[in-house]
Amino acid sequence: MSQSRTWMCLICGWIYDEAVGDPEHGIAAGTAWADVPMNWTCPECGARKEDFEMVEI
Repeated sequence: MSQSRTWMCLICGWIYDEAVGDPEHGIAAGTAWADVPMNWTCPECGARKEDFEMVEI
């Protein structure tokens, strides 16, 4: 299994962790970033998926 990656919102700094997902907004734990729908938005500030960048934590 590949290591899960993290993506940071460039607007507010919220972190999307593939291992955790965003279950409160319909993204199950273990969901790869590529599988997150394009219409998903940051739960903190509403930024679009394109406003995120992969980061090492």
